[in-house]
Amino acid sequence: MRTLKRKSSLTKFLRYLIVALILLFICLVILAVSYWVSAKSNLSGTIISAGLGQTVQIQFDENDVPHVKAKSQRDAYYTLGFLHATERSWQLEISRRLASGRLSEILGERTVSLDRFIRTLGIKQAAEKQFERYPAEIKQLVQAYADGVNAGNRALGWALPIEYFLTGSKPGYWSAADSVAWSLMMALDLGDNWQKELFSLELSQYLSTADIWQVMPPYPGTNPVTNVDFAKLYREHQVFRPTQSKVQASRDGEPYLLKHADTVGWLSDQQEGLGSNNWVLTGKKTSSGKPLLANDPHLGLSAPSTWYFAHLEAPGLNVIGATLPGIPAVVLGRTDKIAWGFTNTGPDVQDLYLEKIDPDNPNQYIGPDGPLSFLAREEIIQIKDKPPLRFVVKQSRHGPIISDSHARAKKVIDTQRYALALRWTALDVENQTLMGGILMNRADSIDSFKNALRHHYAPMQTVAIADVQGNIALQVAGVAPRRQLHQGLYGVAPALGWERQFDWTAYLPFEQLPSFFNPTAEWLASANQEIISASNPNPLTGDWDLPFRYDRIAAMIGEKDQHDRTSMQAMQGDVLSLGAQALLPLFKNAQSGHTLQPGIQSVIDRFDGSMSIDSTAALIFNTWVDQLTRILFSRLGDSFTEEYGRRSFRRAVNHQISNPDSPWCDVHTTAERENCQGAANLALQRALNDLSQRYGKSSTDWRWGTAHHAVSEHRPFKNIPLLAEFFNVNIPFPGDAFTVNVGRPVLNNPKAPFQANHAPSLRAIYDLNDPEQSAFMLPTGQSGWVQSHRYRNLSASWATNQLIPLAMKPKQVQRELVLKAKSF
Repeated sequence: MRTLKRKSSLTKFLRYLIVALILLFICLVILAVSYWVSAKSNLSGTIISAGLGQTVQIQFDENDVPHVKAKSQRDAYYTLGFLHATERSWQLEISRRLASGRLSEILGERTVSLDRFIRTLGIKQAAEKQFERYPAEIKQLVQAYADGVNAGNRALGWALPIEYFLTGSKPGYWSAADSVAWSLMMALDLGDNWQKELFSLELSQYLSTADIWQVMPPYPGTNPVTNVDFAKLYREHQVFRPTQSKVQASRDGEPYLLKHADTVGWLSDQQEGLGSNNWVLTGKKTSSGKPLLANDPHLGLSAPSTWYFAHLEAPGLNVIGATLPGIPAVVLGRTDKIAWGFTNTGPDVQDLYLEKIDPDNPNQYIGPDGPLSFLAREEIIQIKDKPPLRFVVKQSRHGPIISDSHARAKKVIDTQRYALALRWTALDVENQTLMGGILMNRADSIDSFKNALRHHYAPMQTVAIADVQGNIALQVAGVAPRRQLHQGLYGVAPALGWERQFDWTAYLPFEQLPSFFNPTAEWLASANQEIISASNPNPLTGDWDLPFRYDRIAAMIGEKDQHDRTSMQAMQGDVLSLGAQALLPLFKNAQSGHTLQPGIQSVIDRFDGSMSIDSTAALIFNTWVDQLTRILFSRLGDSFTEEYGRRSFRRAVNHQISNPDSPWCDVHTTAERENCQGAANLALQRALNDLSQRYGKSSTDWRWGTAHHAVSEHRPFKNIPLLAEFFNVNIPFPGDAFTVNVGRPVLNNPKAPFQANHAPSLRAIYDLNDPEQSAFMLPTGQSGWVQSHRYRNLSASWATNQLIPLAMKPKQVQRELVLKAKSF
């Protein structure tokens, strides 16, 4: 009887459980359907917006580009903010939190170190001070944009983008200073010299200056920009921690010190392949007789895309192109009279300074004329599910002290005696970069555009410009400290903060920046290569990118007497790597003794450096170069491990193999003494072992596109199982770090070493004969709503180098939105 009762009770329980699960499932379905219906991921119709002056019409064309028609520029920028919020709300929110050092409030402990570093730099405080100095008219337009962002977020209602529900958060208030702060974050994203200086300091612990120049060789064809023996200088001043022989990247018992791994996916470190291409041809080089301009900025790939394309039309304003969510301007694009494109100049605008702490008072440091007090402020980081972190940020006369918040910096120096300060142009209170962007959008000639560029402060950019009259120009814009070749350290390594000789004295005037207009060659180009001003022979940096992309662009321009949009497009998709060609003799002569080599030798022999998706040789070559680089430089220990993820060391590899008997080619783990061919042989052996383990023992299955995927990563879900598959955009992609069509491998990711996270963040071609024939492409889509087909609908076209129209007068309108001013 008891057994029957137990069975009966169990049966009832199971029935109730099944009913409960069914009801729960029904509730979830109802909730999902309600969310799907309520989510305003495809806005249309009429919306009342109290912040508008007058009604604004918005038409979305067949490529989802919004065309904004406003009756004032204030309303146009308000509407741009509204669109950014309704299309990219989560992107704005994560950008706002990143620039303010407030990620940990919603993401918890794993972002505390990053928040601490951003707070140490004082990004938001600097932005607030800079905004206060903007002219009243520009402040009103930036504020109008911010008002539009907040109105757009309010218009979303309860059905916010999914990320808010997964993080338990809501959109925060967007201020005008948040836009300024985001422009500073873009400058930080595109500036990396301070980390190269830190690497030089790190290497100085156990290498001579001469050896460091072997690891970080100067630009091809030049000598080092400084003659100072900085490694000796640091040892003389006892800069290093007494017990340190190698740098270890750990927290050393200190909570929340920034490591490089903490920045991946948030700050894109400048490296080979991260920079951009632009080139412009006069009418004498085009079939139409008018200029053509091409631009493809290379940034860290993100989902949604870094860029959002839009068209703004208002009295005195008619501009279309790529906007940055968070910034009130078309950053890259065209008006009906001119077009322009940016590349990163890569100047040295960041210097580290070793500040000597006063031995009698740790709150003071030694200046040129005696002790000075650190400026100090307390910061409090709220951490989700954890107690808050309180810490003190110090600042010297040069800038914020970063060694208290950066693990590598803290590990390398004797922190009882020294601190590291960062001097950086972007933090200057005079920075009014947003003003430059707004004025650029109004420009109606190259002269007025250049005048707008005078207000561009940071990051320094090389701007290609063309107009409908047939003129072309290349203008570097931004501020950089005046330096004298071979005097001082030239920004190569940290300077001694107590010696006045290392202080910045002045910035270069706009007239002394590189500038070119209607050259006799009939074309201009920039690909982050060395660019020298005619009025100032001192280079803006000693660390330009290698010139392979520029050389390839120049060669392709010279292959035809006249170009059209089709040939410009083909150039943007070019995947011949000049960076591979210097290594081909060593590669083709390598003898591994591996059983697979006889079957693939003919493939190796035919390889010309083309990094196409279906190439077997490209995969073998890149795996071989990876192994060769590790053989040459892994002896640097943790310093190599840290840096190899940020840059490829290709300049150093090319430098070493130019001497076949270079001591760096000697494999330090063997008793024999190898030359560079011996190192190449071992590298091929290791490469074939790795390839057979990853992709199978049949080389017919080895393809570059199998290993080399472009991944647009979502913040913050890029590495979370299941969510990453849903939010990331992943597609096979050609190219390498040195092709015009850049696809830079990560290299330090053991699971996917050839995954590309840096590639063309957009492509655009502007036809000044008929600007309406201009075209563009994004790597993901216009929408930031992950459930929308517009979130990733352009990825396949981008990967295969296709373009879509960028016209001010759309041929088709797929939806319309009216923002109606609220009447009182």
